[in-house]
Amino acid sequence: MLPITRRSFLWAAGAPALAQSQSSRLTRAETEEFLLKAGIVSERPRDQRQSRISLDDGKRKHDANVETEDGSTPSRRDYRLNVAAYELDKLLELRMSPPTVERTVNRRPASVTWWVDDVAISEADRRKKKIEPPDPESWSQQMQAVRLFDELMSNPYRSMEPADAESRQSVWDELLITKAWRIWLIDHTRTFRIGKRLEHPQSLTRCDRALLGKLRELNKEAVKGKLGKYLTPEQLDALEARRELLVGHFDERIRSKGAGAVLYDLPPRQ
Repeated sequence: MLPITRRSFLWAAGAPALAQSQSSRLTRAETEEFLLKAGIVSERPRDQRQSRISLDDGKRKHDANVETEDGSTPSRRDYRLNVAAYELDKLLELRMSPPTVERTVNRRPASVTWWVDDVAISEADRRKKKIEPPDPESWSQQMQAVRLFDELMSNPYRSMEPADAESRQSVWDELLITKAWRIWLIDHTRTFRIGKRLEHPQSLTRCDRALLGKLRELNKEAVKGKLGKYLTPEQLDALEARRELLVGHFDERIRSKGAGAVLYDLPPRQ
């Protein structure tokens, strides 16, 4: 396969970058404030459970995704878990989940998530079109962080390879890739299950040094303070059990393989 340039990647993706780039000029706190308080000027349904809204606070405009399902439907999707995933991302300083807040939309409580800028393609389409990352090592490092995050919050959907094509499409539509090959993770409405084991520990071969440090520092009380509004005590207990397993898993790999073979340093994400 010929090397893929930035131009050919965008052409193959078939998805122009969004014109809204204000996020690069906003801090995370400012983005959250915007999502909470900006006026809703339009709304476009995406499906039965989600809509895309346009927000305007008088200084800037930007779109957001709204999810309103509360876990009471047969799908068991719960908008609160989108907020919990973002709060966990903040504790880890991972910066792979776009800013998400809880807000009332059309008289219904909902998660409101910043519409990611500059998306070129989803992982589902990248695989379908057989587009290879231009920097395989950088891609591998990002994907290792994705796998750790999914194991921690018990997200089975990106941590597996479903047998049927339809499920694979759904799984990898939840991972977005920007023009710069930066990964963003969306739709965490079926995460934080109560299992106290790792689903696919064999896929966890390496870990970002800073991320492992943050994982070690997490304690149950701090997590409860940030996520307790969205998770049950049982979910919090399971999260702590998986955190301990992840730390133990990488400690064992470092002992057996050596730190140089296991740890790496991801570039800072703004």
